[in-house]
Amino acid sequence: MRKQNVMPMKDETEPQFRRDLSAEIEALEIRYDALKEYLAGRQIDDTEVVGILRAYKNDLSLISAHVLTLYQLKGQRAKITWESLFTNLDTALETIQNHPRSKPRAAIETALNMSEPKIEEVMAYLATLKQSL
Repeated sequence: MRKQNVMPMKDETEPQFRRDLSAEIEALEIRYDALKEYLAGRQIDDTEVVGILRAYKNDLSLISAHVLTLYQLKGQRAKITWESLFTNLDTALETIQNHPRSKPRAAIETALNMSEPKIEEVMAYLATLKQSL
């Protein structure tokens, strides 16, 4: 009996992969906009802000993995350069959760200001990537 290959061919998966990545970047942009509005002074419940921040971090992690995969499909090597953003988002989340009297806005602002590259640069890169998909 002949074993069938269950893995789709690269030519079939890459267009769907690109569509999925584009949709994921769009979802991240929505969360980013919500964070920007909050940091600009919009009143949002602390629990909701933590949810947005956690979802942003999770989405960015997923997108990072997809970016690495996209480069591998092209036979190129890539490195995600925004590790400090992940670390600082984790720190902000821990600060908010472990110190109930802390101000979420201050913790988030500090985390984002300490990150290199800045969150705006990461989002600009992803917006450019989305356009090229």
